[in-house]
Amino acid sequence: MNQKIISILKIRSRPTIVLAVIISVLLNCLLNHICDTFKMPLFLDSTFTAVTAALFGIIPGILTGLFTNLLQEVIHGFPLYFYPFAVVNMATGLLVGLLVKHGYFRTFFGVFLVIIYTTLVNALLGALIVTILWGGITHSEMDYITKVLIMTGQSVFSSAFVARIFVNLVDKGIAVLIAYLIYVKVKNQGNQVNQGSNI
Repeated sequence: MNQKIISILKIRSRPTIVLAVIISVLLNCLLNHICDTFKMPLFLDSTFTAVTAALFGIIPGILTGLFTNLLQEVIHGFPLYFYPFAVVNMATGLLVGLLVKHGYFRTFFGVFLVIIYTTLVNALLGALIVTILWGGITHSEMDYITKVLIMTGQSVFSSAFVARIFVNLVDKGIAVLIAYLIYVKVKNQGNQVNQGSNI
C-alpha cells in the first residue's frame, strides 16, 4: 500500500473520514451488486463497513452501514427492502469498531471472536427483521435453507436464524478478515513511516 495513502489514513482528519465513508459505501454497494448479479448466497455489503470501523472507529463504521443501505434503497428504486436491514449493517460497524478499540485485532484468536460475534449478531437481527416483516422469506438464495428447515418442523424465526448463521459466517468472515488485513497493513506501514522519519 502506498506510503502516501498510509499517511493520509493515519491523519484521521474529518475530510479523510468523510471521504473514507463515501468510498466505503460505494464499494459496499458494488460488492453487493456483484453478489446479486452472479446469484451468490452472500451479501458482502458490510465488507467496507468493517474496514472503516477498524480504521476510523465506531461512528464512521455505523454511518457507513447506514448510508450503504440507504443508497441501495435509492439505487433499486425504493423497494422498501434495504432500509430495514440498515440496522444490521450498522451493527457490524458498531461491533467491529468496538472490538478493535478493545484490542481484538491484536491476536488471531481475537479476530476469530470478532467474526463469531459479528456473525451471531447479524444472524439474530436479520432473522428478527425477516420474520417480523416478511414471515421469514425474502426471496433470496438463503431462503432455500430456511424453507428446508421450516419443512422439518422448525419455527420460522429459528429457521431464518440458522440459515443466516451459515451465510453470515462466510460473509462476515470475509468482511472481518479483509478489515484485519488492511488494518494491519496500515498500522505496520504507518509505523515504518514513523520510524523512517525519526532516522
